[in-house]
Amino acid sequence: MSVVHDGRRESSYKGTSSKAILHHYDHLGRFYRLILGQGLVYSYGMWEDGDTLESAQLRKLDHIAVAAGAVGAARVLDVGCGYGTLVRRLVETHHVQHAVGITMSPAQVSWAREQDWPGCEVRLENWFDHRPEGPYDAVIAIEAIEHFAGNTMWRAKRVARYREFFRRSHSWLRPGGRLCLQANAWNDRGWLPSLALPPRMLAPHADGGADAAARRRRLDLREVAGSVRNLREGLHASRTVFPECFLPTRAELTDAGDGLFRLVESRSDPQDGVRTVASWLSRSEANRTRGAELIGERAVSDIIREQRAALKFLKEGRFTSVRMVFEKV
Repeated sequence: MSVVHDGRRESSYKGTSSKAILHHYDHLGRFYRLILGQGLVYSYGMWEDGDTLESAQLRKLDHIAVAAGAVGAARVLDVGCGYGTLVRRLVETHHVQHAVGITMSPAQVSWAREQDWPGCEVRLENWFDHRPEGPYDAVIAIEAIEHFAGNTMWRAKRVARYREFFRRSHSWLRPGGRLCLQANAWNDRGWLPSLALPPRMLAPHADGGADAAARRRRLDLREVAGSVRNLREGLHASRTVFPECFLPTRAELTDAGDGLFRLVESRSDPQDGVRTVASWLSRSEANRTRGAELIGERAVSDIIREQRAALKFLKEGRFTSVRMVFEKV
C-alpha cells in the first residue's frame, strides 16, 4: 500500500507498530530500567579496559556526537531517543543549542519530559511523521533502524524501507550534514546463514590451507542440531521480546543510502556487544525476583533467554554492532 505526499508516492508502512513498541519499551521496559544503569541507555556501549557499563555508555555517546559532527551544532535530531540521555548530553556536554529526540514510547517521553532539561525537546512521534521546524546539522539513530523494516525476509523490501528513512534524513539535513547510525547487524552473509551456519563458516578465512578446508566441510549432525536451535531461539526472541523487528546487514544500509549519502566511516565492534549484553544479563539475573513483580516471571524468563542467545550469537560472529557515518551529498 502507498500514499501520496507532496506529489510523490511513498509507502504507508511506518515500521514497528505502536502495539509492539508498547510491549517492548513500556511493559518490558519496566524491567529493563532495573538493568540499564543510571543513564538508562538501551544500546551497546563502547568499552575500554576498566570500564563500567555506565562509563562505556558515556564513551559511546561522546564518540557518536563527535562522529556525527554534532559538537557545537545548532540543531540535532536523535531518532529513537529512548529516555533522552543522548539528547541531554548533546546539550550539556557538546554544546548543541537545541536537541530533538523522537520515540514511540509514551513511558520514555513521560520520563524525559519530567526531567525538564534546558535545550532538549522529546516528542512522542514516529520518524515517518516527523516534520522539522528547520534543518538539522546532524541526525543520529542508535539501534533504532532495527524497527524500520518489520519482519520481512525479502532483502529488496527491507532496503526500500531503510531507504525511505535515508531519504527523509537527507531532506532534514543541511548541506554536508551527517547521519550517524549504530545498529545490531547480521553477519555480512545475511540473516539466514548468520543463524544457520556454524561459526567456522562465518568467520573470515585465508585462502587455502586448513581454514579453507574446514569451511568447505559439510555440516555434521551436531552442527545441524545447532542450526535448528539457533533458528528456534531467533523466532522465540522475535515473538516474545522484539516483535516486528529485524536486523539489517551492513551492505543493506550502505545500499539504502546510495546516491543520497557518502559513507564516511564504517566499523564493526562485536566485543562492545558482548560486554554490554554480558553486563545486562548479569543484572537481569540479579534482579529476577523484582522483575517478576513488575512484569511477571515468564516475561523475565523470556528476556534472560533472549540475552543468553544474543551473547552466544555475538561471540560466534552471527551478528555484530556496526557504527556507520554518512555525509549528505
